[in-house]
Amino acid sequence: MKTSFVARLSLALMPLSLATGGAVALSTTMVACADENAPETWVKRLDDPAQRATAIQRLSGMFEKAMTDANKNRSDPKVKELLDKIVEPLTKQYTGTSLDEKTRKELIKFIADTRDPRAMPAFSKAFNEFEPGKNDDDVRYAAQAMTGLAKEGKATDQTAIDALWNCFAKFQPSKAKSINLVKDLADAVLAVKHTSYGPKAAEKLAGKVTDPKNPSEGMDQIQFWQATSVRIISELKYTGAAKALVTVLLTPQKQDLRGVVNNALMKMPKEAEPLLIGALNGSDPDFAKLGEAFGAEKTHLAIVADTLAWLSRPAGRDAIIDAINKATTDTQRTVMAQALIRFPSDKKVTDAFLGAYGKIAPNSAIALLGGVDAHAALCQAASHFYQPALTTWLLKEITSAKGEQADAIHLYALEASIKLMGPAHVKDVEAAVGKFGTPREKAMFENANKALTQCKEDAACYVGLLDQPVPATPDTAKYVAVKASWMAAAYGNEKTRGDLVAKLDKVKDGAIRLDVAEAIDHLSPPGDEATAKALEKIVESDLAAGNKELIGADDALAKVALKLRARALP
Repeated sequence: MKTSFVARLSLALMPLSLATGGAVALSTTMVACADENAPETWVKRLDDPAQRATAIQRLSGMFEKAMTDANKNRSDPKVKELLDKIVEPLTKQYTGTSLDEKTRKELIKFIADTRDPRAMPAFSKAFNEFEPGKNDDDVRYAAQAMTGLAKEGKATDQTAIDALWNCFAKFQPSKAKSINLVKDLADAVLAVKHTSYGPKAAEKLAGKVTDPKNPSEGMDQIQFWQATSVRIISELKYTGAAKALVTVLLTPQKQDLRGVVNNALMKMPKEAEPLLIGALNGSDPDFAKLGEAFGAEKTHLAIVADTLAWLSRPAGRDAIIDAINKATTDTQRTVMAQALIRFPSDKKVTDAFLGAYGKIAPNSAIALLGGVDAHAALCQAASHFYQPALTTWLLKEITSAKGEQADAIHLYALEASIKLMGPAHVKDVEAAVGKFGTPREKAMFENANKALTQCKEDAACYVGLLDQPVPATPDTAKYVAVKASWMAAAYGNEKTRGDLVAKLDKVKDGAIRLDVAEAIDHLSPPGDEATAKALEKIVESDLAAGNKELIGADDALAKVALKLRARALP
């Protein structure tokens, strides 16, 4: 009986034992069946501190493989499907979980690489929590992501936009350990260039600078905060900053910003012109007060005139000519006269130029122009009036030059004469080159004369010469094309301008492209919106192609486009 009872008890308990064993087996099977290659599996493991680092690495590997398979195309359906599953969980880990430094850096780098706008909260956190030396890499990766998203028109999250600016506004390159971070942060705010940045950038220009050589001022204030702010203002064409920009010009400690300030003011000519005229003629009391910092030499007047000339509008031209007549120093006369070449040339302009030249003492070195001799600098500038008749004047200056300035005059005036000479001047220029020139000027003359002999006063013929390949070396071999550009401008008309615009994109030599652009400028005295757009299209094409030589020369094209647009305004 006892044995039977035990047997029955064992039998009764068997289903329970089997059921229990089945449950254990089922559980084991379920764990074993988790797909290790599924992103969902590793997303779940992100919440487990023990598996988090591995999960991030596995998900990162999946993303890299998907991108490789899609030829780096984030819009590929399979890449998008993966991002839909992982971006938000990864972002939540970065924003809401306490992470060790290594894991945190790996995570933000991964998130940034996705270039997904759903990761904006992570980027905002990186910017908001920036501390020098603590999370520099986080900010760098976030900045790179913002730049990429901005270029795609996806950097629209206002919280992230504000966080980026706030990080930029407190970031100090002088204390940074990574130059890459400095560049990435500046690139990001420039790429985002949100309209809310305009007033903030204008405020940044008020930052005081007492010693530009001090890293905390020169590096932080001038090179980073203020230079970047000016570029943002320029990109946004934020006219509310016009007075702040002119104020920068009138601050001696901020002269390193002149170039970027000029570019910004060229994009707001109607707003900038009256301010600059007020600074030049002293009618604006605020600017007059600022000008006192430049001392008795009043070099600020030359600086303002130079900037005003880049706008290339009639009111500015007249203001500069009036200022030349009232100039009290050779620096003022030289820089103001030189600035006149940026206006359409006519008798009024050339008379003012030559009048200023005549009042300048021999051997006057102009510090504002790097110490160059004043007369030599103006002889060089005279070629940009594109008037062959000025060749006679240049030859007179060459033969009469004496003393220390003779070498400088010969260097610059001979080159200008070669560019300007018409058929009637060839023998005289050849004689001057033979007497005062070096082998370089002689080679320049020989090549320029080839073009002149072939085309004489035929603008269309000169335009045709630009179809010829431009030799890379020696530099003097380019003077067939140089002469062609100059004479097309001198003898051309509106049709010539159109022909040069059509030819410009085919000119791949940077120096000759600059010459052609300036010829187009000369042939567009009233300005022209269509030509401006054509030039800007070429600049955009070169940027897309990444041709560094042409991109460097295209700054001139961009400036010519802005001048043409400014002249065309009422």
